[in-house]
Order: sequence, then C-alpha cells, then structure tokens
Amino acid sequence: MLLAVTLVSVQFIFTIKYQDFMKTNFSYLFLLLITIVPFAFGSCSDDESDPSTSSISIEFDNIVGSTNLQLNTVNTPYTNTNEEDYKVTWLTYYVSNIKLKAADGTVYSDPVKSDGSAGYYLVDESDATSQFLTLENVPFGEYTEITFTVGVDANQVDQGAQTGALDPAKGLFWSWNSGYIFMALEGVSPTSTQPENVFQFHVGGYKDDDASNQVNNIRTITLSFNGDSAPVRPEHEPEIHLVFDVNKFLDGEGEQVTFGANASRHSPKACENLADNIAGAFAVDHVHAN
Repeated sequence: MLLAVTLVSVQFIFTIKYQDFMKTNFSYLFLLLITIVPFAFGSCSDDESDPSTSSISIEFDNIVGSTNLQLNTVNTPYTNTNEEDYKVTWLTYYVSNIKLKAADGTVYSDPVKSDGSAGYYLVDESDATSQFLTLENVPFGEYTEITFTVGVDANQVDQGAQTGALDPAKGLFWSWNSGYIFMALEGVSPTSTQPENVFQFHVGGYKDDDASNQVNNIRTITLSFNGDSAPVRPEHEPEIHLVFDVNKFLDGEGEQVTFGANASRHSPKACENLADNIAGAFAVDHVHAN
C-alpha cells in the first residue's frame, strides 16, 4: 500500500514539473521547431536534380557494311575489301571524354574521374547493355554535334586505383608503360596464316616515346548530326544513334588490312596505322528527338 502511494506521488510530481517546463519553455521549443523544419526541407531540395537539365542517351551500334554485327557465327559471313571472308569473335572499345555541342556554340562535357568511376565507358558487342550510355544533368539545349575519344590516356588515370570501366580485371590493361588496350577486334578468316586461322588486333598506346617503341594511338572523333538536333528539354530524353562499321575499321585512311599478312598485332607500334582507321569507322546513323 505504501509503495502504491509513493508511486502515485512521484507520478503526480513529475506531471506538475513537466507542465511547468512546457509553460516556461514552450516559446523556445516553438522557435527551435520553426528553425529546424525549413532547414530540413531545404536540405532535401538540395539533393534534387537541377531543374534546367535533363538526360541524353547514346547508342553505339556495331555493324558490318549494311548488316548488324553478330559474334561467333558458325560460318564466315562477312567479307572485307580484299575479298577475304571472316567472322568476328570479339569486339570491344573504350569511349571517354564525351562532349556535346549545342546550336548556340555552348559545349557540355561529360565529367571524367581519374579512378575510372565516371566518364569512361567500355562498349562490348557481347554485352548489349554496354552499347547504351546515358549522360545525366545535361543542360537544356539543341545539340548538333558530338565529340568523344576512343582510348584511355593512362597519364590521366590514378595508378593502382582503377575501378569501373578501367578495372584491370576486365583484361584490357597492358602495363603503365603501354597503358590500355582500347580497341580490340578478334575473329577467324580462312586466309589468316595464324594458328586456327585467327586474327587479333589489339590497339593501344597513349604516348610517343621512341626509346620504348611507344606511340600515341588515342583518337578523338567529332561527328555532326547532319542537320538534325538532339533537343534536351524537360521530360525529354533524345537518343543519338552512332554506328561503328567493322569493314571501315579494316579499310581506312591508315591501311587496308589483309588477314593473310600480319593478322596478329599486340603492341602500340604494330597498330599505329590501324589506329588511323578508327575515326572513319564511326558515323551518326540518326537522332531520335523523342
């Protein structure tokens, strides 16, 4: 009985003290509340995207002449300009430093991070999702031109900290002296003198250095939308459809490849002329305004 009375007394005293506290400090609590709430909502709004930007998609579609490229076909369905039949077993390349030029002359540059976590893209024919890139936070505008780099400048990469598309686990990293393989084409042709009639072209190299037999094979490509435009507007995501033609890569300004000679190249110097074929192999097919 005594314990029950004591508990009731304590509860009564606590209630009185709490009421006194609220009466005395209510104005202070109210001021604190109206200060914190707008700040909280303001912090949330800071995380929202810029209302004057949207996104744009870029498709890298690999073809051979007028047909879509297919890997690992049973036969050799493609023919180069030397009338050599062939099939493709592997095609991959690095794209980076993407820039979009608007009709008013302004340029948007896709952010690049030196650890490879942003701005580097590995397009691989065996992975359909890798052929579609989405650039976020692109300022509103009518874009009429795209510039991008095929290659990886190892001078701009954090040594030992590569991640994302530049992760060495992807098997395209040679060494810090030679850098990355940034364009790889492999396949089979009956005219190849290599074992099992394979051909392998691994294009890399990011610096000119005669002492170490290094050359800079990085290529920057600029393509006009041929009178069309990609309008970036609110709730409006255009798509730029680019194509890479394997046959044009095998026959361009640098050289006309024949599988019957030098069909296996694995160094920057060996691919120097072949690198000059890269730019001519890319083209704008069309633009979806969406």
